[in-house]
Amino acid sequence: MEEKILKELFLQTRKQYIKLLEFFDLTQQLGEAVDRKDEISVQMLLHMREDPVHSLQEIEGQLHGGVLKLQEEDAIRAHQLLTGSPAQSREEEPLCEQVAQNRRLLDRARELDRRISMRMDGRHSFYSTFRTEK
Repeated sequence: MEEKILKELFLQTRKQYIKLLEFFDLTQQLGEAVDRKDEISVQMLLHMREDPVHSLQEIEGQLHGGVLKLQEEDAIRAHQLLTGSPAQSREEEPLCEQVAQNRRLLDRARELDRRISMRMDGRHSFYSTFRTEK
C-alpha cells in the first residue's frame, strides 16, 4: 500500500483519537456530576457528549468511504489495519499503533460509561437492558 494512503488513514485515525479523548473527558465529568447528584450538569454533559459522537460517526464514514475508493487489494489491507491487524511493514506501524491506542481509549470510555449508567439507572440501565458485554 502506498505511503500516501497510509498517511491519510493515520491522520483520520488520529482525528478519531482526539474526538475519543473529548468524549472520554466529558464522560469523566459526567461521572463526577452523577456522584454529586447534580442533575443539571448531568443533562448538560449528556447533551455535550453528542457532539464528539457525531464527529466520530462522520470520521468513520469518511474512513469507510475512502477505503471503498481504493483498489481492491489496498482496500482489503486498509480494512485489516483499521480493524486491528498487526503491521506487516515499518510503514504500517504508526497506523497500527494509532488504531490500538484508539481501541484502548474506546474500551476505557465504554467501561466508564457502563459504570455511570449502572449507577444512574441500575436495572433499567442500557447495559442491563441489552446485557452488553464489557
